[in-house]
Amino acid sequence: MTCTIRLITVDDAAAFKAFRLKSLREAPDAFHSTPEEWDHPLSEIERRIETDRCFGTFCAEGNLIGIAILARSARPLRQMRHKCELWAVFVDERARGAGLARRLVETCISEAITLGYEAILLTASSHLSPVVKLYQDLGFVIYGTELGMVKLMDGRVIDDHLMELRLV
Repeated sequence: MTCTIRLITVDDAAAFKAFRLKSLREAPDAFHSTPEEWDHPLSEIERRIETDRCFGTFCAEGNLIGIAILARSARPLRQMRHKCELWAVFVDERARGAGLARRLVETCISEAITLGYEAILLTASSHLSPVVKLYQDLGFVIYGTELGMVKLMDGRVIDDHLMELRLV
C-alpha cells in the first residue's frame, strides 16, 4: 500500500473531521471523546489544525486513512510546555497491519523532537494490548494506570495506561 504521511492543512479540514468522527464511532473504547464532542463547525476544526500538529496518512488515491494529533495545545501553562501529548491515533480498519500507525507515531515523535519538546505523554486503553505494545516498542513507558478513566454510554468502564516517552 503506497501511502504518504504529511501535516494536515486547513484544506483537509472536512476530510479530517469526517475521519475523526469515523474513528470515534468505530472505536469508542479507544478514545475519551464522543462523536458529538467533535462534531464542531469546520472553523473550529481548522483552528485545531492550525494550533496542533495534525498528521494524516493519505493513500495513493488521496483518501485519508490514518490520523494522529501531536497536541501542542494540551499543556498551555508555561511550566508545562516542555511536554506535549499524542492524541487520536487511528488507522482505518482496512489499512491495518501495514505499519501505518507506527509510521504516524514515529512522525509525531520526530516532530516533537524538532519542536524541542522533552517528552510526549499519552493515554492508552489498557485492554487494547496491541496498541499498548506498539507504544512500548517505540519507547513509551507506563507510569501509571487510571482506573475507570472512561465510562462508555453502554456502561462499560475502561482503564487507561498513562504513558510517556522521554525525548531528552
